[in-house]
Amino acid sequence: MRSIIAWALALALLVPAVALADSETASQTIRVLVRTQDLPQTLAVTRESTLGWVRLEIPIDGSTEATVALLAESLDAEVIVERRYGLLAPAAEPSFPDQWSLENTGQTDGVSGADIDAKPAWGEALGAGIVVAVIDSGIDESHIELSTQMWQNPGETTNGLDDDGNGFVDDVTGWDIVDSDGDPFPEGFGSDAAHGTMVAGIIASAVNGAGITGVAPESRLMNLRACTISDCWSLDLAEAIHYAVDEGADLINFSIGAPGTDDVVLEEAIDYALAKEVLLVAAAGNTGANIDSLGGGLVMIPAGWPHSNILSVAATDDRDQLADFSNYGPLSVDVAAPGDLILTTGTAGVGEYVFGVGTSFAAPIVSGIAALLLSSDSAVGFQEVIARIEGFADDLGSLQGLVKTGRVNAGTTLTKHFVDTDSSVFAGAIDIIAEESITQGCNPPFNHKYCPDSNVTRGEMAVFLSRTFDLPNTTVDYFTDDDGKFYEGAANRMAAAGITVGCAPELYCGELKIPRGQMAAM
Repeated sequence: MRSIIAWALALALLVPAVALADSETASQTIRVLVRTQDLPQTLAVTRESTLGWVRLEIPIDGSTEATVALLAESLDAEVIVERRYGLLAPAAEPSFPDQWSLENTGQTDGVSGADIDAKPAWGEALGAGIVVAVIDSGIDESHIELSTQMWQNPGETTNGLDDDGNGFVDDVTGWDIVDSDGDPFPEGFGSDAAHGTMVAGIIASAVNGAGITGVAPESRLMNLRACTISDCWSLDLAEAIHYAVDEGADLINFSIGAPGTDDVVLEEAIDYALAKEVLLVAAAGNTGANIDSLGGGLVMIPAGWPHSNILSVAATDDRDQLADFSNYGPLSVDVAAPGDLILTTGTAGVGEYVFGVGTSFAAPIVSGIAALLLSSDSAVGFQEVIARIEGFADDLGSLQGLVKTGRVNAGTTLTKHFVDTDSSVFAGAIDIIAEESITQGCNPPFNHKYCPDSNVTRGEMAVFLSRTFDLPNTTVDYFTDDDGKFYEGAANRMAAAGITVGCAPELYCGELKIPRGQMAAM
């Protein structure tokens, strides 16, 4: 029978790079739980919770049952295989099969897989806690898919007064900028009046058994009516942006735009959102134009502006082709998303459920993905949201030279850590250390690349391994060449734990390098 020391070594030894040449073999591990009180102090590689359990990730030796039995015998303790659960995906909605943009099986005579791969993303997040401001023609909040999905202004009372002193009535779901009141329902009939409701349904339709599902069905909608059935004006749009930012929206959907030479008022509002680090997802427009070269000094406002918080979106069809109506531009348009015949919510003037055609309905798909990503990691900022949505977009030949990146993919955006590790023999190890928050990648603040073939210094290695083993602090200073260096504490903790003795007596040599892929294996 193997001793507990053997298990400790199997879990904690620094594995040479050659031992991980087969990434499939390297990733054959299981997660088990052991009561904290039963864990020997010699077994250092653990994740301890306040619930009295410790998680161990152990290599499989034969069958799972045999591995667990062997560890239980070695520890003389109860060992439980940790269960993995998924979020309840909203794919059971009656009209989900008609939502080809979320899962394309060829049901519309399109191409199977020409979709955003929503189901894997829903296994990671559903948008809970994220507020998406919809600046548009107003949302019909009485719709069965939307009535439970509205954000509530967090006023302290329900008396309709301005309790927080910002000039807006509290305890409402948004604001009607056009009429200056707290009733942002659409006015009028027809598709223009329904536009905001259609956008909203794509983002956040509820999982309620009624019809469809939104991309981020647990996100909340801030209803900002800034447009009439015929016009949206700069000042109204700017006020809506300020409201969204001031009231805590996490991102803004802006399925609005037009060519122009400038708009100081709107640009100042977007600058304000940028200063507050709020993302704005903008539709690229529907005239089939290259907005990189409109001529006459024109630019598509706001999708064509270079603001770093604007994510501009073109539209694709169910065959992963650029929709014939969609604007494009490899310099100005960041990504593409499904935008042709997108099933969504309507109003009394057009029908309970309608099909949207336009980049106006591609943008909210991207807003929904952004909401999923934000809800999956509260530390993610707008820069990383954009970088990850762009970085994990599917690179399609049909979009080459038309948009900067490709067609968005919610599944890879939510489930993959890095865009550059698929071909690495260390991919499994890299995923593990990313899951455990040991690494955040090589390109902060975006962190969607790992750079597996780049070198890492011994100083960075000390930080990685110190986090891996959750090493305790020490007051002993083991090395003379690391004073004041970012890795000094980590190097000392490694030395105290007996993991390193440095590169020479009293020297750690923190600037020497090894490949980052090998670092992941270690």
